[in-house]
Amino acid sequence: MKKYSVKISVFCAGVAMMAIEILGLGILSPYFGTALLVSSNVIGVVLFSAALGYIFGGRRADKAENPLRHLLYILFFSALWIGAVFPFRNIIGNFIGWMAPYISLGSFIASVTLFFVPSALLGAALPYAIKCFVRDIESSGRVSGMLYGISAAGSIIGTFFIGFFMLPFFGADISFAFIFVLLLVCALSLGANRVICASAATISLPLFFVVDLPEFAFHRDKIFSDGRINIERSTISKLDEAQSIFSRIQIYEAKEKDTNRAMRIMYVNGEAHSATYLDSNDLVFNYARYNRLGGHFNPAAKRALLVGGGGYSYANYFLTDTPLYDVEKVWKLAGNLYHNNKTISLPVLMSDDQVLLSEKRSLVYQSTSAPTGRAAVERTKNHLDADNQEPHEHVVVRRADILDTGFSDPRGYVHIHETNDDGTPGRIISPDIPLKDYIQRPRSIVGKSALISGENKNVSVPLDRPAREGEVLYPMLHRDNGNGVFDNFLVDGYEQIEALDVVEIDPRTTDFAEKYFHLNRADPRLRIFHEDGRTYLNRTKDKYDIVYLDAFRSFYSVPWQLTTIEATKKIYEMLNENGVVVANVPAAIRGRYGKFFQAEYKTYQQAFPEVRAYATFSPTDEERIQNMIIVAFKSKDNIRETPNDDPEINEQLTHRWVGAIGKDAPILTDNFAPTDYYTSKFANIHSF
Repeated sequence: MKKYSVKISVFCAGVAMMAIEILGLGILSPYFGTALLVSSNVIGVVLFSAALGYIFGGRRADKAENPLRHLLYILFFSALWIGAVFPFRNIIGNFIGWMAPYISLGSFIASVTLFFVPSALLGAALPYAIKCFVRDIESSGRVSGMLYGISAAGSIIGTFFIGFFMLPFFGADISFAFIFVLLLVCALSLGANRVICASAATISLPLFFVVDLPEFAFHRDKIFSDGRINIERSTISKLDEAQSIFSRIQIYEAKEKDTNRAMRIMYVNGEAHSATYLDSNDLVFNYARYNRLGGHFNPAAKRALLVGGGGYSYANYFLTDTPLYDVEKVWKLAGNLYHNNKTISLPVLMSDDQVLLSEKRSLVYQSTSAPTGRAAVERTKNHLDADNQEPHEHVVVRRADILDTGFSDPRGYVHIHETNDDGTPGRIISPDIPLKDYIQRPRSIVGKSALISGENKNVSVPLDRPAREGEVLYPMLHRDNGNGVFDNFLVDGYEQIEALDVVEIDPRTTDFAEKYFHLNRADPRLRIFHEDGRTYLNRTKDKYDIVYLDAFRSFYSVPWQLTTIEATKKIYEMLNENGVVVANVPAAIRGRYGKFFQAEYKTYQQAFPEVRAYATFSPTDEERIQNMIIVAFKSKDNIRETPNDDPEINEQLTHRWVGAIGKDAPILTDNFAPTDYYTSKFANIHSF
């Protein structure tokens, strides 16, 4: 019976060894990220500890008179370490992460502190187990081979069981508690004192399930400022937490210090990954606002791809950045109601009756509040004004102003629409517009890229038939979207968006985004793919006007497979004509911390004919770590050089870096992409 217990114990020790290795990276990732150096430290420390256990355990086992008892002690104290120390892993990891100056050193110290003892003990279990069976030299090879096979089988089963079942469905706490109980039961099966084992379980298990251990926050101010949220720390409260197979996710609620606005923040592996205001979809992080350059440079964009959903804050912003003048209005005219269908239009009564012509039209807003922000800008600068007038073969528009449409030959138009029975704008009756579609270019040019103020007064728009007595027509302001198709008046790309595809590797973050970050999965324009960004690039046949790259394990850990020339060429191929890619690259521009940006910029230059970079903090402070935004263009032709009507975008355009890449900068490839090594150079730099 004891021999079967020894075999089971060897199997369980193998399970526990791999559980420590798999869960170890999850323990350290909130404080050191998931960079290659961190995983290397975890694996290296576990293997080194196990090797020492094999060596010293083998030496001691040869001298042991009762190897079974020693094996019992090894399993018991391994369980005791996991049950007594691992519940405090957050405090230990946080403290070491605060004290250690670099992730390489910090993650090594944390790995040794947490994993050395149990890994060495579990490594020593195997020599003692062999000693329990071996009585003579002839049987040593057969016995050791058998037990090593059992141990390896336990490691294999443990890998799949922890990685595919325990961790994703139950989280780290229950996974560690399971290993603790498993080793304790093995010790009992070998003859451990039941009272002592029960006492250990009584003390340790509540630490996993009952006792709410404090999370001491040894705060650090990282030297990059673009993503820092200025929070009133006294308002911080945790809403939720989960451990997925990819990361540890925490949701906090707090108030912004300067504005007192309530917000929610998603922490992934201990870093602020996404944030949203509770009262709007406004972007919190400064670097995320630079994604708007995609719409600036490709204002006719209709389909976009976002690699890296996170909290979906930018996806929400992108999909709701449409109501620049998206206000439903109702007019009462000659006793009837007329609706604008959220376009820049107004009804005009065509009549010889001077009494009716003099009727004052009253505008009734359906919205409860006046436009603010970008919508207010459009309301001010997109203007259409016309009076009731006598029937003619034309309609006179008193004044028409239009925002910069963003094209090399931007034009705005006024069309005249008939009125449907329900009081909404109907078909166009301006000349040269086929009634079945809007393919041909409209007539009645209002103006070009500059703001038109007073230059477009008394614009006469001819009709393809005379207006009828008592008829209401709709002058409507339009723009040329540069796509050969006549659209309603829309500005700067996002408003006519037809589809946004989001690639997010972790389904758990999507669930949290839906629960806490306003994500509307039912939006028909939105498709979500839960897979690695590179695998999506490899398999998709879809075409896009804009591709946004914002996929990070942490600020200091960039998925290398998305940075290489092979990935960049795939992005180039999936872009439509005049398409752009907007990539977020955390790094300095030059110097010790600039190697990643230099290499990535040069890599993009190998695939795209035109590449530009914008520094979210300052393009002249080249050794400062900041978010660098790379914008690459599918074509060098028709790149928008005109300013934007949004002052924020114009300010971003002034942050363009115009320097030269160093000659020694490498091109990143699938064979050579040391991104973790580059970013580790500036990881965990603090100011106290």
